[in-house]
Amino acid sequence: MSTLQTPINNVIDLPNYDSLHPVELFDSIIGEVSEVIAPVWPLQDYVAVNPYAGISHLSFMDARSFMKVFSDCETLMPLAHYASEFHRERFTLADIDSAIAEVSGTGHSLHFSAFQIAERLAQCGAVGTSLGQPTASPHSNRSIRTFAEIATSTAGIDWTETIVDEVSKHCAMHYDQGQSTWSSPYKDLTLYQAWRSVAEYDCNIEILGLKGFRKFVSGLPFMPEAAIVQLLKQLDVPVQLWTSFLLCQAFSIPGWSAWTKYQTDWTNAEGTASNDLTGLLAIRLAYDAALAESKSLRSNWTSLVDIETTSLQLPRTSPGDDSMVRYILLRASEIAYRNQLVKSFTLSEQILTGTNERKLGQMVFCIDVRSERIRRHLESQSSDIETFGFAGFFGMAFEYAELGHCHGKSQLPVLLKPQFKLHEGFYKTSDSSLEIDTVEKRKRTQTWQRFWQSFQASAVGCFSFVETTGLLYGFKLLGRAIGYSAKLLDTQFDGRSKREHEALGPTLRGLHEQGISISRQADMAEGMLRNLGLTKGFGQLVVFCGHACQTDNNPLAAGLDCGACGGHSGEPNARFAALLLNQSSIRQALAERGIEIPSDTHFLGALHNTTTDAIRFFDEDGVPAGLQAALKELKSSCGAATKQTQIERLPIVASSSLNGLLKRASDWSEVRPEWGLAGNAAFIVAPRSVTKNATLDARSFLHSYDYTQDEDGKVLETIMTAPMIVANWINMQYYASTVDNQHFGSGNKTVHNVVGDFGILSGNGGDLMTGLPWQSLHTGDAYQHLPMRLQVVIAAPRQMIERVIAKHVVVANLLSGAWLHLVAIEAGEIYRFSEDGIWERVNVVQAASRRGL
Repeated sequence: MSTLQTPINNVIDLPNYDSLHPVELFDSIIGEVSEVIAPVWPLQDYVAVNPYAGISHLSFMDARSFMKVFSDCETLMPLAHYASEFHRERFTLADIDSAIAEVSGTGHSLHFSAFQIAERLAQCGAVGTSLGQPTASPHSNRSIRTFAEIATSTAGIDWTETIVDEVSKHCAMHYDQGQSTWSSPYKDLTLYQAWRSVAEYDCNIEILGLKGFRKFVSGLPFMPEAAIVQLLKQLDVPVQLWTSFLLCQAFSIPGWSAWTKYQTDWTNAEGTASNDLTGLLAIRLAYDAALAESKSLRSNWTSLVDIETTSLQLPRTSPGDDSMVRYILLRASEIAYRNQLVKSFTLSEQILTGTNERKLGQMVFCIDVRSERIRRHLESQSSDIETFGFAGFFGMAFEYAELGHCHGKSQLPVLLKPQFKLHEGFYKTSDSSLEIDTVEKRKRTQTWQRFWQSFQASAVGCFSFVETTGLLYGFKLLGRAIGYSAKLLDTQFDGRSKREHEALGPTLRGLHEQGISISRQADMAEGMLRNLGLTKGFGQLVVFCGHACQTDNNPLAAGLDCGACGGHSGEPNARFAALLLNQSSIRQALAERGIEIPSDTHFLGALHNTTTDAIRFFDEDGVPAGLQAALKELKSSCGAATKQTQIERLPIVASSSLNGLLKRASDWSEVRPEWGLAGNAAFIVAPRSVTKNATLDARSFLHSYDYTQDEDGKVLETIMTAPMIVANWINMQYYASTVDNQHFGSGNKTVHNVVGDFGILSGNGGDLMTGLPWQSLHTGDAYQHLPMRLQVVIAAPRQMIERVIAKHVVVANLLSGAWLHLVAIEAGEIYRFSEDGIWERVNVVQAASRRGL
């Protein structure tokens, strides 16, 4: 083992071991471990999560050093990747020089020049674009390692893999949500107690070579907290190393650690007083301790910690380590992108949101990067169309219960809680019998579907099913293979016509019973309009356009839907926002608050299909007769914009025809139905006039904002503490999944299997997969997502921005730690906010050539 140092003391504030009661000490240590681990949401709500969120109070490079102590996690791309980017002139020698200057100013001691780095890149050769998936170096010279790793290095059995399979088997059984025909008899127990009840009799691990494991388990305490303490003492782990050793255990099964973190912090199940993550740590530690006992393994802990020393320095690099060179190259690529980005902006000393001419249509899209293309093409159709960018849940934080259901999906960012429940119904009719009939037909259909699925999977039915219906299923498979099922995607098979289905939507019923009065509804409407910056100059038609993905046979489909809506379609939010603002009582209340909406302005809901780029309008029959011509014209412009967007996307999805692009939506073998948010690199908070003439290549989140309408800075504060943080989460998920897919991604999509209806495994075992699959990041020949930290651009006075940073430590940490970069546009000038909190003017010039290298 390496004798580097105490691993965590200098980067995490550990407790004073002598002054705390044992229970307080244990709780503090578990809290430190839990803080580092990011959660993962279930498949139905699958959203982007920043895997580094728990350590974002550290700087980017300190966080890397921190994780390297107890794991093989990687945070930087290999040198070969940057060499390939350099040879393709994605960044230049001048960018490297700028990166060295910026990084040197943050306290890093650098002993190389831009020219030396360029020479090193030249030695890598003209690397092709088919670089393989980066892999971490297993069992590197880490300070802390599991006993499974130690045993694996001295024996033929991969004990780490074996133990992970065992843990995964028990977790999958315990958390199963109905996928398994035979459920666990111990589901009412906590995770640890359920595992203990099974492990006392399960012979599998003993057959694989871990003798005496059942007896070992029977001697463990019944509570996971007590078990952890007993096992750590049994292994003679010094208290000073408990946090780092438990983190090592957790990061040996990062997927299930993330899942138990979600269970602990984000579920509301009754009777779950115990911490599921604590239970998982006890389980994983039990295998390690049993293995150490069985194989007579010991660790020289004294070489890892000096009991009298509580703060030793983490070396940033070791001999032969090229991490600082790679970090400089990461920064160089980011600088090159920043310069290219700001050069495309339209800058003026007074940025205006538009003219005083009334628009035919104003369309509000989600800030999602996929909206940028269609907004650009839509605006090119007519100067009479204006677009805005806003969080896709449109400020409407509710739970949406479909007709016949008491509970539903949370249509809001996962970090928030629903404020009320919205019910689906036929809101244009008072005929309750229609809804009752629909509910009954849905129930019958669902009952038959469950019966049929149960018969297919049963021990008896599965054989006769294949024998008797195999040929018929052959025709079905053929139909799906040629895309015939695309025609049936929107059908709900409950006996209702397509027209009746389209009439179903969010209603206002039941809101008053939940305390959502007209005044509170007006509060929601006002908040949305003021945060959007649309308080005057309303067009004839104002359309709230949510978005959703269309894909088949894709367990991770929710990750392609609207993250602002909790990984669901934005349709309910868009339709409810329009429904709310079409109410005369709401308009009257808004008028009293200074927001006058013309009587001839009508609001509509719509949905942007991000796979096909088609825009579908809802509730068109509610549009007044005098606006039907305007609606027809707007829909025509949307159709033309859709076609232009599809044509622009053809080379990106490697399709030779529009038909091929559209077929992806229903092709059950398609691993890349669309690219999602791959390529995301910027979050722009500005009036549309700043970016309207720029081709941003669907790499930028676009949030509408006009600081002249935000005198107290409240809107900017909301943007920087909510959408900006979410954009950072998305950016970091894509970043981490690219640089270290092994720990933070989900591997090869073609071998995914759904487990428990809540997650996925790679193949038939192993750890729970958490991040993005490789096919969502790489074309097979080149990277579709180029990993770089988010570039935030805000068009506002620097003083306004500073007030938000000073008020919110989370924002300040992201900036000082270089987890994202901030640029301000003020009076037509560009300023960079440095890591030490100083504004530096950015002089954007043509990048220098690398001639002569």
